[in-house]
Amino acid sequence: MPGPRDGALDNQGLILNLNLLPGGTAKGSWRLDERDPSWFVSHHHYVEAAQLAERGKFQAVFLADTPAWDDAYWHHPWRALTPFIALTAIAGRTERIGLIGTASTSYNDPYNLARQVASLDLVSDGRAAWNYVVTAGDRPARNFSAAQADPKDERYARAEEFVDAVLTLWEAWEPDPIAGDKATGDYLRPGAIRPAAFAGARLQVAGEPLVPPSRQGRPLLVQAGASERGIALAARTADAVYTHQTELDGGVTYRNLLRGRAADAGRDPDTMKVLPGFFVVLGDTEAAAQRLHHELTEATPDATRLSFFARQLGIPVSEFHMDRPLPLHLIADAEISRSAASELDRLLDAAARDNLTAREVLALRRNGTQHVSVIGTPEQAADTITEWYLAGAADGFNLHVASSPGVLADFVDHVVPLLQARGVFHEDYEGTTLREHYGLAPHRLGAGVLSR
Repeated sequence: MPGPRDGALDNQGLILNLNLLPGGTAKGSWRLDERDPSWFVSHHHYVEAAQLAERGKFQAVFLADTPAWDDAYWHHPWRALTPFIALTAIAGRTERIGLIGTASTSYNDPYNLARQVASLDLVSDGRAAWNYVVTAGDRPARNFSAAQADPKDERYARAEEFVDAVLTLWEAWEPDPIAGDKATGDYLRPGAIRPAAFAGARLQVAGEPLVPPSRQGRPLLVQAGASERGIALAARTADAVYTHQTELDGGVTYRNLLRGRAADAGRDPDTMKVLPGFFVVLGDTEAAAQRLHHELTEATPDATRLSFFARQLGIPVSEFHMDRPLPLHLIADAEISRSAASELDRLLDAAARDNLTAREVLALRRNGTQHVSVIGTPEQAADTITEWYLAGAADGFNLHVASSPGVLADFVDHVVPLLQARGVFHEDYEGTTLREHYGLAPHRLGAGVLSR
């Protein structure tokens, strides 16, 4: 198929990340599994999924996080463990796969966060990345001594300073800092570390970092914000960006936008990897996949689906009723967690036009996500992934499997070999660090923080 990648694939080829959702994207999948339900909130579940992904030669696993309770958790497993604890457990039971953890710039401190991520990077021998997010909503704010969340502009202003402060700490090291000279007693090389000095309007850091660098220099940065401020911050700092496109043309346009912004920020666009989400349910036939999807959907209570939908819209679930129209007057002013052109836009347009109830809107949703979607055979999944990759709509995907380990194992056993046979996905790991997995050059410490 004609496309910008014809004739020469990127040096690392297609990137596959696994989104570590407890039990999978389908919130009711745990009800169809024979194991003890408590398994899905334990580190054992994460380790099992990561080992499956490593068997499939995935470049990384990704663990999201929200520092607040959600009422939907009464009905399905949730991400109970803090990401960098769970990923450290994974690090000890895997050898190559990258480890991407989420932490909020709204409710953390740069020094402690930089130390946590660098610790995972050192423990895993250079496989770590930090997915930085700003956190909306008053419920998380109340867990951190605040009555309500800061306005969005203020949260992004803090995030910009926060990322720079963390980078300043990581960049305070020189390469190969440990001398270990037993004759002189010098453990560190002269000049191996210097005080970090960051002074912003909101955050100030003045001190030496504690964790020496791993073989990849510093952890990677991942970002998913789709607002103008989020795109600007990603263009300046992110090594990878998660996106929410559902149509091929939109994927090409958005990837080109991000790469153009990276170039405007003085970067080589190839140093930023664009990774849309990819939702998948697999079966021997398309009809079999549709039956499994229906079964998984039916296992998810209405209350769970409605709560998840309300959270995406930024509206309290108490404002919704399954058999009443959506509260469009509230939605119009809400801070919706979505990209500018997403499935939610189309659903809300239909709801306003046809006065749809919440039940009718949820019935229109293809999979409860805002991602590229395949409910079909391994060949159909491989076709879609290959098409997007070769068309330049994606550097890879952040995989959302409907159930884990079920659909994940099917993907590893049946989709990955097809991608390898088509020459778009690697046969094996060629390096050991996440930076190498992403086809990025080794990071040179001491080069300085990117300009703001």
